Amino acid sequence: MKKFFSTLFLAFIANLCVSAQTSLGMTIHFKTDSVNIQESQYAIMEMMAQYFKSHPKELFFIGGFTADTTPKDKIDFICEQRAQAVRNMLIEKYGVDGTYIIAVGVGVSTKSEEREFNEKVEFFKK
Repeated sequence: MKKFFSTLFLAFIANLCVSAQTSLGMTIHFKTDSVNIQESQYAIMEMMAQYFKSHPKELFFIGGFTADTTPKDKIDFICEQRAQAVRNMLIEKYGVDGTYIIAVGVGVSTKSEEREFNEKVEFFKK
């Protein structure tokens, strides 16, 4: 029960942190229910890596989202894994210092009527 409340609290804080931040206006799109970054998204990843490198002491959040068609029992996992995959690639492939980059699974996005555009990761800064 304690683990449940800890997880719930962390999810609440993560959602609060991301929603209170400024969007950088860049998005990494994923295939439905996938946590793998597509090669077609590498140019955006490279741009973001350069941005992070040029702002080494700023605090950033990477927020993972999914569409409302994702099974409820998989939403948290997919959102968190997407955000972590992007953070890991920035660090491992592009050499970004991850000290000030926090990856969080945010949840279901309904911003777009086209559900495939809700399968994403967005970047935010404090």
